[in-house]
Parts: sequence; structure tokens; C-alpha cells
Amino acid sequence: MTMTLADYVALQSFGARIIDHEAVRRGGAGPADAGSYVIDGHPVMIPALSPSARSSEYAFVPDGERLRLERDGRPLCHAAAVPRPRFYDGCSADGVPYDKIARLHGQDCLASTVIQECVRFNSRRTRCRFCAIGASLDRAATIHTKTPEQLAEVALAARDLDGVRHVTLTAGTTACPDDGALYLGRCAAAIAAVTGLPVEIQFEPLQDQGLYARLRDMGVTDVGIHVESFDPAVRHRMTPGKAEVDLDTYFRAFAAAVAVFGRNKVSTYVILGLGEDMEVTLDGCRRAATLGVYPVVVPLRPLLDSCLAEAKPVDPDYLGGMYLAIGKMLTDQGLAAEHSTAGCVRCRACSLLQFTETPPTPHPAAIPAPATVADAAAVTVRVAETPDEIEEYLRLRHEVFVSEQGIFPVSDRDVHDTDALPIIALVAERLAGVVRCYHHRGGVWYGGRLAVRPEYRSSVNIGALLVHKAVEIMRAKPSVKRFLATVQFQNVRFFQRIGWIRLGKPFLLQGKKHQIMEKQLNEDAS
Repeated sequence: MTMTLADYVALQSFGARIIDHEAVRRGGAGPADAGSYVIDGHPVMIPALSPSARSSEYAFVPDGERLRLERDGRPLCHAAAVPRPRFYDGCSADGVPYDKIARLHGQDCLASTVIQECVRFNSRRTRCRFCAIGASLDRAATIHTKTPEQLAEVALAARDLDGVRHVTLTAGTTACPDDGALYLGRCAAAIAAVTGLPVEIQFEPLQDQGLYARLRDMGVTDVGIHVESFDPAVRHRMTPGKAEVDLDTYFRAFAAAVAVFGRNKVSTYVILGLGEDMEVTLDGCRRAATLGVYPVVVPLRPLLDSCLAEAKPVDPDYLGGMYLAIGKMLTDQGLAAEHSTAGCVRCRACSLLQFTETPPTPHPAAIPAPATVADAAAVTVRVAETPDEIEEYLRLRHEVFVSEQGIFPVSDRDVHDTDALPIIALVAERLAGVVRCYHHRGGVWYGGRLAVRPEYRSSVNIGALLVHKAVEIMRAKPSVKRFLATVQFQNVRFFQRIGWIRLGKPFLLQGKKHQIMEKQLNEDAS
């Protein structure tokens, strides 16, 4: 008896008829309205309460002490339902049942919606259409806010009684997302102190960029920043409140989080079956993966208490094709669930990417770079010389200007690259940043394509070192009379601080505001 990928995909899309509907948690946040099973050693969440599940051609039937999964009465394989955790029978020191504080997800993940309320949920104008965060609170199946002490107590019991290996903490969006993330960080710190378990927390893009490092220092090991969809039309229709936070903000948050936590330690949920454009979705996943963010693609699971309770199951052919395409992206970028330490990526139960990614062997690209550089002396800035150096220089430009910022849809290369001077910054022989200089006409040269890897943006100002090197090279060329740069408008102050001046008015380039700036070459070198 064997299962094919097509069977797994159809099972995840349509669900299965099950024996004990009372054992399935209904409503709330996370993987509700589904049963947790282990099939061929793989944890899988299977829809169980939806109309399509109750009439599905797939069914779990008793077979001795095990279950047998059948399709139209034909045996496919043996399976096991994840047993009810023993820690569910406990109560906290203040009298709250453990299963109202946290739940078991998959085989070994303890998960909790720490704040069971979202500022957007009570208004149809802002509510995510697929969400049912308020349902479990209405049924008194949980409590509104879990304390750090309660969560630490439950996590210890879950670790010791049921072999839990990692923790996921999420919350509804708070009035100030930074405050909500900070509270989750306090909870993570309490859990880590008592249990030593790795903890993922999930939040929206943060306003305080220094908070990422603070959360890491509190004991958070992984983070989820869930965009839900990369298709702007779907975001406005299905997540109208979250759509007020634009996609550029999400990608900046991805880069900032990767700079602190490292590649494969940042993830984003991407729901398929909301009417999204396939190519737009694949492009968004590709941009995220290039940054080191794991896109957890999952099919829409229509929850009975949500606005999409009557939605049709996702087409299995489409879903399977997306799993294969995104699995290849993960492999190409050296991302794999096994390299995550906590959270949805590590759990694997809700997404079938576990079957389409190829776990790579550890290699330097999968290991996060040092988060800080002690001083400028640790940075070597020079012109790239070898073909490998130039290829890596071009690759970093692509990562920043195409994948991260989306300024160019396909490639940032242009005619100037033929004769441009490629300047690179190295930290311990690893490329940290790039810039180029190219001849415009007469005695005028331009600098551009200034880019720094996310993990090196919070230490020594490598961007400034690159610009200073470019100015030094231009000053050494007698034929160069003027040195200009076309810079993104948000970087104007940076250039002014290192001695550049504005020329003319701002203008749009590739849909973004830019400014021409100049460095006077006849000034004393600084």
C-alpha cells in the first residue's frame, strides 16, 4: 500500500471522512477544523469538518490498532491519528486547563494563540475572510490572554509528557504590532528559561527595526511574518486590513529579520486557492526565498466559522504544481524544513512542501553570517577582479534590487555593466556589499547599484565604506571631472551625511522616487 504525491495533495484539498469528529478542534487560529495524522512517518493535517471532507472519497477506517486510509474503498496505506496529548489533562497553578493555554500541532510542536483577539476581526471591512480567531474564545475553549508563566508551565509539561520539541507563539494583531511582538518575546523568554525549547513567534512587520535583535536576545529562535498572499488584488479582497501594510514593507521586514535571525529562520504563510495569480504568487515566493525566507504555501482550508465556510476546495492539479515549483525554489536557495528550529516550517504538518523540497547538505550559504562587524578594519573594499567575484557581485545586486526591493522585475543589469568598475566589500572573505562606477560622457562618471547584504546592515556602515572607495577611485582618475549618483530618495540623507549634495528635483525611476546627487571631487579627501 503506497501513497503518491497526487494522493497527498487531493487528501489535503478535499479532506477525509473520519471516525471521531469530536476530537477535532473547531474554529480559532492555526490549523483548526482538521485532524492530525501520521502517514508513512509524515505529520499531515487533514480537513475533517468541511462539507467536502464529510463527502470525500478518502476515509480513515479502523484496522486493528491502526487506521487504514482508503480511497473509494481501495486501501492506500496505514496511518495513525496523533493521540490526545497527556499534558491536556493538567491545569496551571492559577487553575486554567492546559489545553486552553496551548495545543499540540503536528507531532511535536506546542502552539498557542497568546492573544486571542485581533483588532481587525470584529469589522467586516478589515477582517481576513478566512480567519476564525474569535470562534474558540466564543466557545470558552481558550482564554483571552496567556501569561508567560502559564505558557512556561504548559511547555514544560508538554516537553516532559509528550516529547514536544519546539514552540510556536502567535497572536491576533494588536493595536500596536510592536507591542504584541514584544509580549510574545517575553513569553518566549519564559519558555526558553524553563524548558530550553526553541521558540518561533509570529507578528506583522515591525516599526522599530531594533526590535528584531531585541527579540532574538530574549530567546526567540525563529520568526514568522505572514503575508498570506503576494497578489495585491487578493490581499485587498481577502485581507483588507492587512493589505494596508504594503508588500514593500513586508519585504523590508523579511530582509531585516533575516539579517538578525539568519536564512531559513524566517518564514511567511502563503495561502493558495484565494483566486491568486499564479505567476505573481510564484514571483513573490521566489523573491522571499532568495532573501532566505521560507514561503510556507498551504491550501485554503475553509473554516466553518469564517466568511469562506462555503468556499470550494483548491484544485489539486494547481496545488500540486505549485508545491513542485516552490519546492524547487527552496532547493535552489538551500532552504529546508530541517534547517529551521521551530515553528510552522519545522512542524511541516500543514504544507506538503516536505515532499517537494530536497533537503540539502549543510554548506556555508545556509549558515548565517556574523550579525555584527567589530570595526571598519574588518572590511576589505576593492575592485572585483576574478570571474567568480564578478558573478557574486552581480548575484548580490539581483538579490537586493530584484528579489528584495522589486525595483526591476527580471534583472537589474544594463548596458553600463559592460565597462563598469565593480567594487566589492568583503568580511572574512564573504561578500558583504557592492557598488559600481561607470562612465557617462566626457568627464562625467556615475556611481550606482549600492547594495549591502541584510545581515551586514546593522553593524559597521559598509555602504559608506563602499561609497568612500568609489570616490577614492574617481579622484585617482585625472579624466574624471564630475562624479554623480542616482539614489533612491530614502537614501538622500545618508549621502548628505557623507558629503554629497542634491542636484535638481526628485523624479520617478522604475516607479520609485529618486534623486541625482554629486560628490565634489576637488574637496580635500576625508
